[in-house]
Amino acid sequence: MSNVFSIDYRSPPSGMGQIFDPTQPNTPENMILVSYDGNGSPNHPQYGGQIHLKDIWENPEQIEILHQFLITNEVHIVRDTELGYDRPDISMNGIFDLEDWIKIIKSYC
Repeated sequence: MSNVFSIDYRSPPSGMGQIFDPTQPNTPENMILVSYDGNGSPNHPQYGGQIHLKDIWENPEQIEILHQFLITNEVHIVRDTELGYDRPDISMNGIFDLEDWIKIIKSYC
């Protein structure tokens, strides 16, 4: 089974989202935080790992860094419920293939 990247729309301290292994307990130490300037702190001590990106929506290179980080961490599925409402043509209840999700995100830059 692959890891999942789950987009978190709750509040800025939670970052952009978390990478997790669905076979492991759902605790912060079993998650990797993905954050960026203005959405999450760069050194969040509660998570098992973290990547902090800069100017992600203004810099397509940061999206590529995120893409490679997700691949390195064996993410194949992205859970993005909000984007799922906008893209039901390629989403199954907010579940996206990583490559489809990255293409959409790159289109925002």
